[in-house]
Amino acid sequence: MKEYPAYFKVTTYLFLIIMIVFVMYVGKTFLIPVSLGILLTFLLLPISRWLENKGTPKTLAIIMSIILMLLLLFGLIYFFSSQIMSFSEDAPLLKEKLIEKFTVIQHFISEKFNVSEGKQIAWLEEQILNTMQSSGEIFSNIFSATGIFLAAATLIPIYIFFFTYYKHKIVDFMKYISPVDKHDQILHVIRRTSQVSQKYLVGLLIDICILAILNSIGFLILGIKHAILLGVIAGLLNIIPYIGVLIGSVFPIVMALITKDSIWIAFGALCVCVFVQFLDNNFITPKVVGSAVSINPLATMIALLIGGTLWGVAGMMLFIPYLGMLKVIFDNVEQFRPFGFLIGEEQKIKSKKKPVIK
Repeated sequence: MKEYPAYFKVTTYLFLIIMIVFVMYVGKTFLIPVSLGILLTFLLLPISRWLENKGTPKTLAIIMSIILMLLLLFGLIYFFSSQIMSFSEDAPLLKEKLIEKFTVIQHFISEKFNVSEGKQIAWLEEQILNTMQSSGEIFSNIFSATGIFLAAATLIPIYIFFFTYYKHKIVDFMKYISPVDKHDQILHVIRRTSQVSQKYLVGLLIDICILAILNSIGFLILGIKHAILLGVIAGLLNIIPYIGVLIGSVFPIVMALITKDSIWIAFGALCVCVFVQFLDNNFITPKVVGSAVSINPLATMIALLIGGTLWGVAGMMLFIPYLGMLKVIFDNVEQFRPFGFLIGEEQKIKSKKKPVIK
């Protein structure tokens, strides 16, 4: 077999990476729903498999698992719509409180920095106008992209159905394109990838529920308005590692600053978020999610940045589990094991052994 020079291999790999990134960016409207459909397929596989084992026909079992997912989704939408309606009823009061707080800040700046209230208002109006002008095109693009994505998202249940229905055909295809002596290894990688995805997604859902409950309890004790809504939002934003936690902490703190006279309530909201996050990092996530996606923080941050650049918020959520799946492939393919070690968590280098097929 002809051995190509190192520079040729490097150039080929770089070209392939550039092409993959280009296709991912250009085809994101199609690829995001498909990627989400694949993850949800892994999540629903145990349900459809359990129904099949109970004697339910295969097609009906898949449809029932999809209906269950849609019911949960509609329940979540109903919860948010009812909470938002309650929030809108308090909007006039919140506006009045915000004006009061703004007036206090104006007086403070005027006294301490000798800047008149008129100059403050003029500066604020100028900043708002500049922001609106610069963000108009951004919001237009966001709404346009959102509309296209929602239209494509209606196909996700169809993707889930066919991915589940033809899962054995996909496995057979992978075997057909690989050498016979690699079939056991291919099956092992597929099985491990499916297990990683299921464990990560189920663990993430449980983690979100626990965080939403803990945050809501903390905000209710502090007497913050719309504590349950803020707690659920903070829990859901935990889907985005690192960044989501910071964003989720802002809403209850701002609500406390607006609606409460004491700044200590806002400080208490911050303490609740920090304490819950401490529990999550040290006790909840290790027990619930475990090492399903054993990616080190550096690789996680890079995946977040690349995902956010290519696919926006959807990329920040989807790239982490897919990076975990990629690590499974790296760990089980001899020439890619160094990459698996590079993006994985710190651990001792073990002796090279063939995967054990159960």
